Amino acid sequence: MSGSMTSFTQKTLSIAGVILFSIVVVRYSAISVIGKFLPFTYSSNHFHLFEQHFWQFVFSFLAMIFLSRGHLWSYGINSQNLKVSMAYLAWLYLATVLLTIVFAISGKSLIPIFATDFPLHYKTSIILMLIYWMSAPVANTILFFGFGQTVLMKQWGDSLKLFGIPWIVILSAFLFTVLSTAACFDGVGIYSWAITFFFGVYAGFVYWKTNSLITPMLAHAFFFGFPLFVKIAGTI
Repeated sequence: MSGSMTSFTQKTLSIAGVILFSIVVVRYSAISVIGKFLPFTYSSNHFHLFEQHFWQFVFSFLAMIFLSRGHLWSYGINSQNLKVSMAYLAWLYLATVLLTIVFAISGKSLIPIFATDFPLHYKTSIILMLIYWMSAPVANTILFFGFGQTVLMKQWGDSLKLFGIPWIVILSAFLFTVLSTAACFDGVGIYSWAITFFFGVYAGFVYWKTNSLITPMLAHAFFFGFPLFVKIAGTI
């Protein structure tokens, strides 16, 4: 009984630890160190989010190195199951294109929310494309799935499921939805949170199935980056 209670306590603490770590990383990664030394005019306003993702990646990656003792392959840093990963990715790409078309037909612009803060000309467009095609996918995937989901899955396993999906995947998707930076859409109301959550479930599910972060990263980049690319292409 004592061993069972200890195990349950450890599992409960793992949830609290992942949530607390995620909040702290998101909160304290909003620092500006690199941007202060950049020469271009728009660094203070437009580079800040990119740098925030950089620090999120650094803090999360260091935690993964520490917990895995250098064996990062067990935290999704690998190229396993590429054939399966590409199949999942193809479906996501198709769904993203269709979703973008549906919202365009309905008169709503499916544009990432932080993109609305910046005028869309070529300088800001470059920064925004770097954010949504590179820094946000890497930072959010590493933090919420590479670190968070892996830690919880190692403690809880995948035996408890909801509609065939481990509840750890659903929890990771929830944390991704409420804490991730640059991972929601503007102008679609409550649908933004629903869309982001379902993407989080997709990302966590694919990671669980493939044990690789490649597909979640590439999927994140296209899911949030493609609507932005369409908007920029029609504006500039």
